[in-house]
Amino acid sequence: MSSNFIKNISKEEYKDAFRLAIQSALAGAICYYLMVLLGISERFVGVLSAILVIEPSIGNTFQQAKGRILSTIVGIIIGFVFVALIPWELGVILSLLLSLFIINGIASFRPEWRYGVVAAVALALGSEGDAYDLALNRLLSIGFGVAIGILISLIAWPDTSENRTLRYIRKALKNTCDRFRIEFDNTRDKENKNTTKANNNFSTNINQAKNNAASITFNDKQKIMELIESTERLYNSITIIQRVADKSNSNITNGEAGIEKNSEKVTEKACEIIEAFSKKEKVTKEDLSKFSELINTTKSNIQIKVDDRELSLLRNTFMFGLTEIEDSIQQLYENFKEQ
Repeated sequence: MSSNFIKNISKEEYKDAFRLAIQSALAGAICYYLMVLLGISERFVGVLSAILVIEPSIGNTFQQAKGRILSTIVGIIIGFVFVALIPWELGVILSLLLSLFIINGIASFRPEWRYGVVAAVALALGSEGDAYDLALNRLLSIGFGVAIGILISLIAWPDTSENRTLRYIRKALKNTCDRFRIEFDNTRDKENKNTTKANNNFSTNINQAKNNAASITFNDKQKIMELIESTERLYNSITIIQRVADKSNSNITNGEAGIEKNSEKVTEKACEIIEAFSKKEKVTKEDLSKFSELINTTKSNIQIKVDDRELSLLRNTFMFGLTEIEDSIQQLYENFKEQ
């Protein structure tokens, strides 16, 4: 089972793991060294903060830092109030009860807040005599650790949320192309091939793109979201082709060479453009014009009347799907031009 687990890890995941390992190791070691050098106490929570604030992207790191500092302040305030004002044992119990209840409740919706319990528990289990100093020292150490973590994420092999989002979008486009080829073949065969793998991979990659886009801090998030929407629209356009494949029991071209040849050219040109997007290769207006010409030629052939009403309906639906794909590719072209 362990060998299968390792085989299922992608190169991108290995790269992320290696980056996080390097950044975390540097953050922890540098934070400890500087705290010793500067005489800052509470080194445990400082080093812990520096390590735990590190995330795969700079945007995620900033979000984690904001949440952890806010949760730390809340935890320290709650802990300080109860420990300082209420007799020691009862104060500890109430401090733990309330701070853990509030912070973990918020952490159900904002996971980065869970780190606040470290400060609250650490303060509650200190002595009532030095509650004020302990609170300030812990807050200083945590803030220092977070600052070191952010600094390391900026200078040691940095990766932005925008770049990560674009990588997942390109992977999703590759999955879209794979699905399109299969569904097109299915419109001409009695036995339909399975697209589960392509569908699952698309869902995984587009969801990762959305998650990373949510963490974009410094760049234009709206343009990235439009790119995600265009990718989803293209993928959903292929669902029309799938419906045709599901309904047709044989080749929708019915052996007519013109329709079959033109539809093949349209599909190959569409996949050529989509794969160019996925590989960061240049797509020109000439590519789009040639694709539109192929669409129009195929449309002219398909609009020739046939006696079989169901076949005619399937062909027109197929053509509608290709038109939707054309519009989606045009929108993707405009979106990528703005990146």
